[in-house]
Amino acid sequence: MDFSMNSEEYSRLIDLISKISGTVEPSFRYFQIYYKRGLKFFAQDGCAKLEFASQIEVPPFSGTYTVPIDYARALKTSEQEKSLVFSLEEKAVKIKTGSEMLVLEGSRENDIPVMERKFEFSSSYSLTDFKTCLDFASASSMEGDNIEIFSQDDQTYFVASAGRLTLISVLESQTKSQFRLSIPYVTVRHLVKGFESLKVEEVYTGIGIAELGIKAGALLFSICSDEASYEPPVELINSECSSKISRREVLSALQKISRLSRKGFSILMISRNSALRFYIRAANLRYECDIPYLNGEEFMLQVDPHRLHSALSRIKGSNLCLSTKSGKLLISSSRGHQHLIIPLIK
Repeated sequence: MDFSMNSEEYSRLIDLISKISGTVEPSFRYFQIYYKRGLKFFAQDGCAKLEFASQIEVPPFSGTYTVPIDYARALKTSEQEKSLVFSLEEKAVKIKTGSEMLVLEGSRENDIPVMERKFEFSSSYSLTDFKTCLDFASASSMEGDNIEIFSQDDQTYFVASAGRLTLISVLESQTKSQFRLSIPYVTVRHLVKGFESLKVEEVYTGIGIAELGIKAGALLFSICSDEASYEPPVELINSECSSKISRREVLSALQKISRLSRKGFSILMISRNSALRFYIRAANLRYECDIPYLNGEEFMLQVDPHRLHSALSRIKGSNLCLSTKSGKLLISSSRGHQHLIIPLIK
């Protein structure tokens, strides 16, 4: 059985699958082809499973064909006029384009991939806003961390703890049912990168028996999840902005101080006399940088400059809002949808 797609469609498919599969676990760098009420392509990273319902019409066929992503990449081309022809044979799959042909023997198996496919889709979001919230919340996390997502009233929260930092994105939403779940950091980063390849405007989320479902056009994601336990500090993140400071100047200072410190090393951040000071001292090195700002409350804290820079670089707007309450510093975007919480030194 044969089917074809043009080179642009092929390149977009391979790029998307590569981003979802990631590079952390090489054993997941493959995609599968099968028939289930139409032609389907499947990829996974061990937690997130992706099923793409292709619009290419083919007759029903049995079995599943597996293609390593890095082999398939060899046939990518920038020549948009070219077509790629897939030939699904009894025990092999062939991919042909022009004078090239990739043959994968023994690539067929009988069973189609297992994934959860039935979800109660209860929420819809702008793809851009959903991706932005995931990107910010996971900006300072590391492999082994989790990102929590939950709805409360008419808002959806994306939360992550990263060292001394707590990052919170807030997205206005109309949800038919409440949910609370936790997703591995690595999978969240794969989703952020994968969403960059999509041309749809909206995504829909829903809860299945054990997993989170995300529908984006012809793509269905089934994502492993655990229960979330974080309670959002609603009163804190709704605090009024006490003072504003230039985001560009803060990022510039953090970028310089990050070059002078290794990852995992903390610096002091001190607000005093209408100036915000970044201070580091290690062995024979000492560096400090003062940024003036008005109405600044006095405080002192320790923070990893690398993690802080990664988070603040994703906050929108030219200024950062700073306020202190309940022994914590709150840094927020001017629009109030992105928040960073850091405990103060008492």
